[in-house]
Amino acid sequence: MTRPKSATDRAYHDTRGRILDGVLAGGDVITEGQVSTALGISRTPVREAFLRLQAEGLLQLYPKRGAVVVPVSAEEVDSVMEAREIIETFAAEKLLSENEHLPAALLDNMWLHLSHMQTGLQSGTAAEFYDAETGFHLGLVAACSNPYLVDLFSNLRDHQRRLVVAAGGRTGSPRREASYRAHVDMSGHLERGSLDRYLSALRAHLRTERTALHAHV
Repeated sequence: MTRPKSATDRAYHDTRGRILDGVLAGGDVITEGQVSTALGISRTPVREAFLRLQAEGLLQLYPKRGAVVVPVSAEEVDSVMEAREIIETFAAEKLLSENEHLPAALLDNMWLHLSHMQTGLQSGTAAEFYDAETGFHLGLVAACSNPYLVDLFSNLRDHQRRLVVAAGGRTGSPRREASYRAHVDMSGHLERGSLDRYLSALRAHLRTERTALHAHV
């Protein structure tokens, strides 16, 4: 049985989702009253939700005035991409040090996400492409069976989603095409159990992503 969300959780997820999706852009002002009225809840849980979002670096609170959405920055781009590289490098090293080749089920999952990326690329649906790309990387991290890394990585990908939206989808389909080709390349290295070549391809991909995001911050 699914546990119903608390009022604080509702305020948190609703406001966070609007920030990550760019509905609330950097510099926008939001108040407890606006959220409480929209969701039909009191201001106390909204205040608690705002505090959580401030801790995540998404809101800056101003007493009696409301909250301002923190604009994306070059520092945020660097922090997200550096943390991703650390986690994804660890994941690959752990998986390929314990197995000469990745488990068949993990490889199947990886190629499935690649198929969805291709569908998103061909249909022009950026959201579908990005969700599939996230699933590709998250699957590898999740295979390490470390729930703390999974939570951290999921949060990083959420923050990157905001960066991508702020960058206008990384300039559109040409960037997605390049990303797709990079993932096909990485998949081949993983399937062959070539750790060094995978890590080289991963780092090149993350550098390209960082450069693209920097150009729009």
